[in-house]
Amino acid sequence: MRPSRSLFLCAALCCLTSASFGQDVPGLFRDGLENEFHFTAADIAKIQSGQPVARLVATGKPDDVRMAGIVLIRTTPEVYIAALRDIEHFRMSKEVIHMHRFSSPPVESDLIEFPLPDFTKSELLACRPGHCSIKMPAEEMEILRKGIDWNAPDATERAAPLIRQRIVAYIYRYLREGDSALAVYYDTPAPYSVAEGLHSLIGNETHIAQSMPELIRFASEFPARRPAGTEDFLYWQEAAFGLKHVLRTQHVLIQKLPEGRYAIISKMLFATHYFRAAIEYSYIYPVRTPSGEPAIYVATSQRSYVDGMTGVKGAIIHRVAESRSPATLANNLRLAKEFLEHRR
Repeated sequence: MRPSRSLFLCAALCCLTSASFGQDVPGLFRDGLENEFHFTAADIAKIQSGQPVARLVATGKPDDVRMAGIVLIRTTPEVYIAALRDIEHFRMSKEVIHMHRFSSPPVESDLIEFPLPDFTKSELLACRPGHCSIKMPAEEMEILRKGIDWNAPDATERAAPLIRQRIVAYIYRYLREGDSALAVYYDTPAPYSVAEGLHSLIGNETHIAQSMPELIRFASEFPARRPAGTEDFLYWQEAAFGLKHVLRTQHVLIQKLPEGRYAIISKMLFATHYFRAAIEYSYIYPVRTPSGEPAIYVATSQRSYVDGMTGVKGAIIHRVAESRSPATLANNLRLAKEFLEHRR
């Protein structure tokens, strides 16, 4: 895989020492912003004043979407991490409709509010390996088609517990076996391995591996090789990303680093629409404002492999995504800032 430098900015944050505490963007960090992400002097000024800034990074592939963003928040790393643990109440995106953290271990009641994918009986019965309106493995298509009497008037109600059961079983396999248990989608003619997609995304981020090798290795080899100072949890969410709502499950890994820093990785374990694989890296780096207030830089990089970005129609969608996606990320950072600063 061709190495990339997409997270030079975030890596730079992790290399800084507490001696650089201050509201100004540190020099090495500023170099990364300007050289890697083409941030302007006006962008730097916005960041230093507390405004979020995000940029889409070109990958050379229409279905490979990569963004980076940063915001300065007047809070402490501990407050941010506490809010992240309470993810159901941490307002970080206006697109998210429902969100629920799984119990440890996960139970089916964790999914009691999990909405059924918006398929009809005819859509489900039409699902075959290579052609399905929902991302799922071939074996799951067969189980859902044959496990429910879809002619019954209460077919949808009967399907709900079966779907919850299948999702919890999927998560249990992942917790036990790691990425080898992740889905192989067969909604298109070519099967797609979520594990291979995630490993490709991780493998292309060489600079982040230099900055947080232990957490990268843990994300790749989970559940093996858990580093010290690490915690993790899973959650599901329903989000409005396109014409159809997306239901997806995330695995969040958090590592406490020296000098009050934190590294965070969020892996997408499955999604019903649009996303084939996705991963998010975040760094929490403590600073102090000129007045002496504690603050943190939150630097985030999101990368995903998505559907529908090829062909004439895909080119149009890609242009729209290029214009809207950075604004969405910046707004999500703004929401997190407002949420946390309001709680001070």
